Order: sequence, then structure tokens, then C-alpha cells
Amino acid sequence: KNLKIETPKEEKFGDFSINAAFLLTKYLKKKPLEIANQIKEILEKEDIFEKVEVAGAGFINLFLSTKFFQPFLHKAVVHGDRYGEKINKDKGKINVEFVSANPTGPLHLGHGRGAVVGNALSNILSYSGYEVVKEFYINDAGNQIRKLGESIYARYRQIEQPDFPFPEDGYHGNYIKEIAKDIYYHEREKVLTFLDESQAVEWMAEYGKNILLDRIKEDLKLINVEFDIWFSEKELYKTGKVQEVINYLQEKGLVYEKDGALWLKTTLYGDDKDRVLKKSDGTYTYFAGDIAYHYDKFKRSYKQAINIWGADHHGYFPRLKAAVMALGASENWLQVLFIQLVKLFKNGKEVKMSKRAGEFITLRDLVIEVGADAVIYFFLSKDSNTHLNFDIDLATKKSSENPVFYVQYAHARITSVFREAKEKLGIEANLIEDVNIELLKEKAEKDLMKKISTIPEDIYNIAEQKQPHKITNLAYDLASKFHYYYNNYKFLNENDEELTKARLYLLRAVRNTLRTL
Repeated sequence: KNLKIETPKEEKFGDFSINAAFLLTKYLKKKPLEIANQIKEILEKEDIFEKVEVAGAGFINLFLSTKFFQPFLHKAVVHGDRYGEKINKDKGKINVEFVSANPTGPLHLGHGRGAVVGNALSNILSYSGYEVVKEFYINDAGNQIRKLGESIYARYRQIEQPDFPFPEDGYHGNYIKEIAKDIYYHEREKVLTFLDESQAVEWMAEYGKNILLDRIKEDLKLINVEFDIWFSEKELYKTGKVQEVINYLQEKGLVYEKDGALWLKTTLYGDDKDRVLKKSDGTYTYFAGDIAYHYDKFKRSYKQAINIWGADHHGYFPRLKAAVMALGASENWLQVLFIQLVKLFKNGKEVKMSKRAGEFITLRDLVIEVGADAVIYFFLSKDSNTHLNFDIDLATKKSSENPVFYVQYAHARITSVFREAKEKLGIEANLIEDVNIELLKEKAEKDLMKKISTIPEDIYNIAEQKQPHKITNLAYDLASKFHYYYNNYKFLNENDEELTKARLYLLRAVRNTLRTL
């Protein structure tokens, strides 16, 4: 278990270095150098090694032959954009809850970043053998929904009575006016049947919520994000699940009464103070609803639950973690990834936004301006827990400075080579099967093959680390190695069909690996 297989920093020390000789010395009662030389003799007989060297006091440096990479290239060619994916999802069921934006307005850039990170993590976990359920928690039971209804109602009344007061903490923005106009011109008769303002506000809140949820779904589709479950907070209260979880915690002796309120003993599970579940006026806290929601998740038998939250919720995690542990979950059952702010830059200056005045750039606005691929790549390009400066000018550049263009250009170049192979040599690159891999002797070719061979394992590691941003590094690095190869070597040689086919086969593996990423 102490065997180390390391990648040397300098290529002159091989592709891999192993410390096996040092581990065997106490069993074989020989010096590491002597054992290393014996291992060297055995490994040299294997055709997957070009060379085996003993270095220092007994390190063994392995230089891989082209033969070693053959099965990896074959899998990349055969499996297409699912190269390396574990088809059997037998590592356990994981719930990933992300976005979960209040259905009170359009998605902003923070929501968009959370959507991209959550979706990428879900895809990476699924690729690595987990059964993943993507979930959106609809916050439709709190004050913000009442505020939505009041805002729509005020705009509705202002159509006939412009001086009708708008709520001080209401939602600004043209989308509220649009919903109000929609109700005025299509549902006015319905509104006239309500007995009082509160009924109208409640109905408008539900009407507006449904319209905005549909828009949220449409906006998410622009960046290829779809959910398996849309879970309503309102339903938790309607079905009595909030009281049910409080009863369950009371039975476990973890709830007590103080100052007319019900408190949960979260300090028993690492929280800095106990938390209120039910206030003295008989209403539930938001925390109680959250516990009920996670209890529902826990009962659905997930191996793990991962939440993607805005960074402003950092302080909330310890209490929720304590609550789910009180429910019987393990310490690591609930994991949270935090999403830091996104700042937009154009012409070298920050694009200022004011949510108070209803003026902010939405996710949809950004997708329209720079394209979905650029939004996805840039939102994913940094650790989600670090601030992201989104440079609109860079994202729209058609040059290698733009990492999105750089990666996509690699794919485009390969497609162009394949087209040329068919037109000039009559070779259909996508149908090539039997090639002599050993003809690929150039260092640039070996670098590409080595990169392709490690990518599945790299993705599995990213899944375990839960660091989806690293996927962009893999794509960029592979594209970089390909561009070097493209700029320095000729792929189509009418005098050497075997070498041409071998190189086209390698390009096909590169293309499929890029598609996988």
C-alpha cells in the first residue's frame, strides 16, 4: 500500500518512477539497488516499456513504449464522447441540488455560475460511476413569494391608477410590469372575482411564480442544464413534513422548549449554538423547513447529498450539517460547494449593476452576448469558491487568447484534416480501424497519447475531489498539445499511407477525448 507511482518533473527520468525496491528490501534482505536491478531485468522483457532505468539508491524509472498506449487509443476511438465513462453506475446514488433560485425574477450571473458548476459536477460524478439525481429546490413558501404577489398587484393597479403605491421592498424590473400587463389583458375577469386584495395578491404570487419558473427552465436550457426533480418548499408545509421532522427530533430527545419556542440541540453536533425550529408565535423558522427538506432527501437513501450554495450562505452550513447529523446522517453525508460572485468586465471596465433598481445583467443576456459555450467554460474555469472576473471582450475573441476558441479550434482543425483526407487521399478517417501505432514515434505524438491515456483517471479524481473546474484545465492542456502537433507535423502523406492512417487514428482519439470533456 506504500507503493508510489510518481510522474517525474523532468522527462529525462521517464514517464513514471516507482519506489518498489525500497519497500521490498526488508522482505528480501537485499539492498534496494540490487532489488531495483532485478526488477529492471524483469520489466525490460515487457513490450510496453521502451526503456527501464535504475536511478539513485534504487528508484526505477519507466519509459513507456507506444505499445502501452494502444488500448487507450482504441477505447477513445471506439467509445466516442463517452471515452472512459463507467457505464455501470454502481458507486452509489448522489443527490446534487443546485441553482434553487427564488422564483421571483430572472436568473442572475451567480445563479448561472452555480448552474454550470452543479451540472458539470453531476456529469463528472455520473461519468465516474455514480447514479446522480439533479434537484432544484423551489423556494415558494416564504415572504419573498408574498412580496412577488404584492409587486405584481401594485403594477397591475398602476395600469389604471398610476399613483397606486408600490411596496417599499417590492421587486423592481420590467418583468414585473410584463406579468401585470399579461394578467390585466388576459385574466382581468378572474381578478374581479376576488373578494379582497389579499386574495388577489395570493393568486398573482402563484401566477407570477409559475411564469418565472418557466423562464428559469428556459434560461437553464440555454446552457444545457435540466433537472430530474423540482421540489416545492410549499409542499413540505402542505403535507405536514415540517411538523413531522420536529416530532421525529423530539422523539430522539433533541428538542427542548425555551421562551415559548422550540429549539434543536445542534451544539451536540458541532454548531456554536442551539437553533430555533418553531418561534413563540407558532410559526416555523426557515431552518425547520430546510431540515424537513433534507430529512426527505435522507429518507430517499442517497449515499451523499451535495448542495451548491451562494457564498453568502457560508455561515449557514455548520447548523444544517449539525441538523442532518441529528437526523442520523454521517458527518460527511452533506457536502456543500460555495459559489462566489461574478463580476462582468467590458472594455477594461466593470459593468455596474443595481438589483435594487431592477437593473442587472441576467444569465440570458450574457448567453445572448457571448454564446452558451463561452458562458459554460468561463463560469467553470476557476474554483467556484473564488471570485470570477468575466471579460466579455476576451470571451468573444476569435483568437488563441480566448481559451474557449482555443479548445474549439482544436476540434475544428481535426474536422478539417479529416475532410482533406477524404478529398485528397480518399481516406475516411472515421472508418480507420487497423493501424500500426508503433509508427507514432514523435515526442509530440507520445505527449498526446500519454495525455489521452490519463484523462479518464483524471476525471475520476476530479469527481472524488469535487473540483469540477479542473475539467477545463484538462481540455485546454489536450488542445494545447494538439495545436503544437498540428503546427509542426504533416498528417497527410500520399507516399506513406500507413503513417497517414496512424496519425488520423490518433487525431480521432484526440477529437473524441475533447468531446468527452
